[in-house]
Amino acid sequence: MNLLSVRSAFPDAYYTQSECLASMREANFWDELKPSSRNLLAKVLTGDSGIDGRHFCLEQLPQAWKLDAEGLNNYYEKSAPALATNSVRKALDDASLSPSDVDVIFVSSCTGYLCPGLSSHVAEQLGLRADVFMQDMTGFGCGAAVPLIRAAQGIIKTNPDLVAVTVSVEVCSAAFYVENDVGVLVSTCLFGDGAAAAVWGGRGGGWQVDHFQSLHIPEEREKIRFTNAEGKLRNQLHRTVPELAGETVNELYQKRTTDPDEWITHGGGRDVIEQLEEVLPVKKLTYAREVMRKYGNLSSPSVLVALEQFLNENHDNAEHLWMCAFGAGFSAHSCELKRIS
Repeated sequence: MNLLSVRSAFPDAYYTQSECLASMREANFWDELKPSSRNLLAKVLTGDSGIDGRHFCLEQLPQAWKLDAEGLNNYYEKSAPALATNSVRKALDDASLSPSDVDVIFVSSCTGYLCPGLSSHVAEQLGLRADVFMQDMTGFGCGAAVPLIRAAQGIIKTNPDLVAVTVSVEVCSAAFYVENDVGVLVSTCLFGDGAAAAVWGGRGGGWQVDHFQSLHIPEEREKIRFTNAEGKLRNQLHRTVPELAGETVNELYQKRTTDPDEWITHGGGRDVIEQLEEVLPVKKLTYAREVMRKYGNLSSPSVLVALEQFLNENHDNAEHLWMCAFGAGFSAHSCELKRIS
């Protein structure tokens, strides 16, 4: 299966980490937090987290902590389809295609739930044909983009003339929750909103994707997952996740079929990236760090945004890429891209 284009989209609203801290200090929950929790938020948001700022769909950031469960779900239903649609439009334009050319669309998201799924809303906003095959994927967290591409490959293999779109979208601000738990507090400081879409086909394009690998470690499930608190999503994050990510990604990397010229990975956070740089034969994961700096942890779109940034630069000497994303499960997923033109 060949990559025809990949493009990202972000909300207009942008907040520096310092602005996020200022909004938190004005929120109702601030005085209810323990002094140690307030100090932790201040330390992360003003320290060297590797994040300059984040985009949010919210017009006013304090809304993130004022909305009840129903309000957050309504906010997600309004924001996620529009964000995803924007990224798909940009990717189709970049591939010189129109919505009427799309035969298949796969959508991943973990920061909200809709039935019918996001794919139905995106198809409507794009004006896709009524006979387009649509499928939604949930439950993979930050790692969803790669298995989503793998699912698309299965369909393209059966009919190389089809055009498939994969889009990962997250409204992480619809899943902000604050309490006196270190993992929950750190999560609130890391995640931002965004979407990324890729267009795939059996012919054309400049890169071919193949050699998918996945690892699933259910005994580590409780270390990174969403739980439910007061009807809201609550991100549970254990302090050992960076080490777990490093070990799992290293195991996946040993399954590669060739040595890559570049590594395209999900970031996760500063500590996670540093662990990956310890286990992978690379001094600096440039694109993971750049995505983290500009946008924070985008969850599932992150790895596609990193790929987009790589492709936007001139890398004529690069022939092979190794791409990897990881998250809830605990699971990790990789694939390889080979230059074909």
